[in-house]
Amino acid sequence: MRADELMRATIRILTEGAELESGSAAGHVRRALNKLMDLQQVVQEARSLPEGFAEFKEQVVRLLNSGRNPAGLSIYTFDCFNYAMRGRLDGFSRACHRRSALQLLNDEYTPWSELLIPDDLDEIMEIDETLEEVSDDAPPVPEAAIPSWVPDTHWWWRAPKRQDMTAEERAERIDYDSNDGL
Repeated sequence: MRADELMRATIRILTEGAELESGSAAGHVRRALNKLMDLQQVVQEARSLPEGFAEFKEQVVRLLNSGRNPAGLSIYTFDCFNYAMRGRLDGFSRACHRRSALQLLNDEYTPWSELLIPDDLDEIMEIDETLEEVSDDAPPVPEAAIPSWVPDTHWWWRAPKRQDMTAEERAERIDYDSNDGL
């Protein structure tokens, strides 16, 4: 997708989440943050910002603070923590993905203090601590699976200490539910 298409899709998704009359906007927030990560990749490859990008960023922040989206962002943060807790098994890669999306919001859109409730701010610290703790035995994320736009400051992607884990051993950990009882 092109940058303008990703921007329009993100705004549409967040608008739908903000306008929900009932239920959770967690799925909307997740899809929107995935689009923001895709957009970051496109912007990095283009080496220039798309037209209207500053206004787009303001609109993203406004929508994330509207309607049911704040609760959706809280659930997203909590899910990141849950994946981190499963980091020695199947959750590490998903936790890294969500943690990078949260960091992207802070670094490129607005400080977390403008978006997250205090409990969620604390939870991000807990996510980092958990990722560090489980990295002693977490299955490594293949280099090709790490988004190329991710800067070195997103240390969690390369945190697993056992980078020499075989593909078979990695698969066994990730698919531990299927192997349970075998």
